[in-house]
Amino acid sequence: FISYSHADKEWGDWLHEKLETFAVPKEIVGIKGVKSKYYKYIPPDLVPIFRDRNELPTSSELGQEINLALKLSSHLVVICSPNSAKSHWVNQEIIQFKRLGKADKIVCLIVEGEPNATDLKQTTQQECFPEAIRYKLHPNGNLSSIKAEPIAADARTGKDGKENALLKIVAGLLGVGFDHVKQRSSIRRKKQFIIYSGICCVSIVLVFLIAF
Repeated sequence: FISYSHADKEWGDWLHEKLETFAVPKEIVGIKGVKSKYYKYIPPDLVPIFRDRNELPTSSELGQEINLALKLSSHLVVICSPNSAKSHWVNQEIIQFKRLGKADKIVCLIVEGEPNATDLKQTTQQECFPEAIRYKLHPNGNLSSIKAEPIAADARTGKDGKENALLKIVAGLLGVGFDHVKQRSSIRRKKQFIIYSGICCVSIVLVFLIAF
């Protein structure tokens, strides 16, 4: 489930497409050798990915469809920005997901702003984490005053960048180490480049032979 402010729709579109089309490196698909937190066997893809495409209702509660999607989702990916930090609905989705006992399956993608900026006395940066990300849930189902330690990938320039942030998100969803995804994705890209280069060379030779 991707949770985000509708002001960050472009990021929501980007992440949704990238996750739905991401091919898990076949070297780790279907094996038990990788110590995953969530899967007995690593799946070949991450679909289906749910995200709300419409404005949420004006009532104070989440809709039935959203609640069901949160219940059925293995993970919650929160796109974190000053927009989402101010979003009532993003905050409510996080709280509901935590109430389902899945606080350890929340992964954050920082796209703008600064994590925990509200705790810094001298900063001009805006907070990017919604309140429900920054604090743990009390046994009564409400937010407590105890600070949480969210898992986050940082897509900002000068941080992880978009590509590595995406791979960190994938690693978090699969419950494997970042290196498992990073190294194998790099190897796959190199193989694809070699194959593509080979095809181009063969095509050039064929064109040359036909021409002469």
